[in-house]
Amino acid sequence: MPIVHVFACSGRFPGREALQAYVAPAYTDDGDAVPSPFFLETGLTRYEPACIESALLPAPVPLAQLLDGVSYADSWLAQACADAQAQGVLADTSVCVFAPNQLAHPQCSSLHYVGSYRYRVD
Repeated sequence: MPIVHVFACSGRFPGREALQAYVAPAYTDDGDAVPSPFFLETGLTRYEPACIESALLPAPVPLAQLLDGVSYADSWLAQACADAQAQGVLADTSVCVFAPNQLAHPQCSSLHYVGSYRYRVD
């Protein structure tokens, strides 16, 4: 089963543009990718941009509300929300990294690492 890595934070990003600058790579004039801070912190490889989902709300909320509508939620979201609640996480920003993206060291992110969860694609 593939894995999703879930990150959350509060008060760090003033808007979607700042969040995207942290998560997505930049590109040189020649079209070469420049790793984003998130790539460098987590060791992200096998980058597939369509398999990274993020959310940004105006105020901190429980993870269940922040991740409402996230992909494959029926197979992993309940566990992630239980973990976030146990960790005392309220957040206004989330980043979910789905396969085929791979993270070498997700716990090194400057975002709060909620955890990793197996999910069903069917």
